[in-house]
Amino acid sequence: MIVLIGIVILAVAAYVGLVIYQQRIRRQVATLTTKKEAMEAIPLKDELQLVGQLSLTGQSLEDYENLQADFSEITENRFTRIDEQLAQLLSDSRGVNLIQLRRNLNKVTTLITQTDELIKSVQEQLTHLQDVDKQHRQAVKDLEQKYQDLRKTLLAKNFAFGPSIDGLEEQLSQLEDNFDTFSRLTQEGDHERAADVLEQLHDDTDVLESLIKAIPPLYKDLTVTFPDQVKELKSGYQQLTAESFQFGDQDVPGLITTVEEHIKSNLETLKDLRPDDAQVVNERIASQIDSVYDLMQMEIDAKQPVESNLDGVARFIAHAQNQNHSLMTELDRLSQNYTLDHQELETARELNEQLRSIDGIYQRDIQDLTGKTATYSQVLAHQKQQQKDLEQIEQQQADILKSVAGLADEERQARNTLQQFDFDLHSLRRQVENLNLPGIPQNYLDYFFVVRDEVAQLATDMDQPQIDMERITKQLLIIQTDLDTLQDKTDDLIDSAELAEQLLQYANRYQTSHENVAQASKEAADLFENKHQYAQALETIATVLDEVEPGSYKRLEDAYYQSKGKRKPQRESTDKK
Repeated sequence: MIVLIGIVILAVAAYVGLVIYQQRIRRQVATLTTKKEAMEAIPLKDELQLVGQLSLTGQSLEDYENLQADFSEITENRFTRIDEQLAQLLSDSRGVNLIQLRRNLNKVTTLITQTDELIKSVQEQLTHLQDVDKQHRQAVKDLEQKYQDLRKTLLAKNFAFGPSIDGLEEQLSQLEDNFDTFSRLTQEGDHERAADVLEQLHDDTDVLESLIKAIPPLYKDLTVTFPDQVKELKSGYQQLTAESFQFGDQDVPGLITTVEEHIKSNLETLKDLRPDDAQVVNERIASQIDSVYDLMQMEIDAKQPVESNLDGVARFIAHAQNQNHSLMTELDRLSQNYTLDHQELETARELNEQLRSIDGIYQRDIQDLTGKTATYSQVLAHQKQQQKDLEQIEQQQADILKSVAGLADEERQARNTLQQFDFDLHSLRRQVENLNLPGIPQNYLDYFFVVRDEVAQLATDMDQPQIDMERITKQLLIIQTDLDTLQDKTDDLIDSAELAEQLLQYANRYQTSHENVAQASKEAADLFENKHQYAQALETIATVLDEVEPGSYKRLEDAYYQSKGKRKPQRESTDKK
């Protein structure tokens, strides 16, 4: 019973599903039928008839005939097939073959979609043919008016185009011939070929219009502006030469002739309808004209400062020559007593030669100015360079004088210092001799004699007929350093010897009670009396005293320096703590 109920339920469900699907199919058929009726309502036939009235020919006619064939295919074939398939689908929707039903639905849907797309394509192409026809007919009117305007411009202003007028009129005639072809093709309805002609017409018309716009200003420059400037240049040159202006190696008439030749050749460039090339040459001509103007103006501008500078340059040269004469006289005098180590005389002679050269150029410029053969710009350039060179020479003269001005003072100061060095040496020698030492350490004597010889050599160099003050100055610095060192060595010698004597006397109190003190005293006495090694003798006795009586050496040393009234030297001490 349960199985039977289940079967009944499944059967009912299947039936209900089938009925629902059949109803869905019928609704889709109704929708497709409505869409097909909408396509039929499109006035495609009227649009074809309207375009057919355009009297199309050539490729346009062929395109129209193809559209007519598409229309026939739509109305006579596709609509019939759609009706048949929709009727069959509606009939089949009562059956139970659902797979075949879906397949047929897809098939008729595709056919309707493709037909709709074809109708839209036909409409678009018909609209395009109408638009092209309209555009071409309007282009005929526009171009006809434009060519009339261009023709009027060429006739009314032919003077503004010069040699280019023939070429421009020839181009316009060619355009009008091509326009006639375009107009004929448009009237015949061959819009495909007309479109090609129209594109070329637009390009060629743009070229002609750009030529008509570009040529007049170029031609005006070549026939009015430049010739007027050339005339002015010639007049100006004649006036300047009459006033004795010179232009050096610049061939002004030749430059003007070159400009005239370029003007003439550029007119031929315009005749060939090459305005871009003519523009480049015009710019070059303008630059050449400007350069000639600048050349003339440069000479005009140079005249006044040249004449104003003449006296000033002459005075500057004379002043520098006098200065150099005084400098050489002073150097000659100083060279009798001093060695001049920095080629001061040679430099002064070179400056004298430079002054001669400057004066020679100045004198030639004066002659040219007097003879009216001078180029003012060149003379002005000479004057500027002379001013610069004379200022440099004057500075060099001052530097040389400054470098030798203090030689006499330096000599006096050096002699005073030499005298002090000699006094210092004798003072140090007396200090050592007053100690009445048994002998002087050899290393001290060697250093003393070196310093003594340096002072002696300085004295010899100072007594020469010609004194080399640069060398003297170096010797002074060296000797001063060596004397300072000798002073330190002398102080060390005196302090070591006197301290050693005091410590040896102090050590006598321990000789009988301490054998090591007796032995050290003997060694220190030998170093002092026989070997004259006073610092070593001090160290020997000081070391053993600090062992016997700690701190005794420092106490005796401090007392020594205090009694001398001088500060204990900061050096390696022999204090053995």
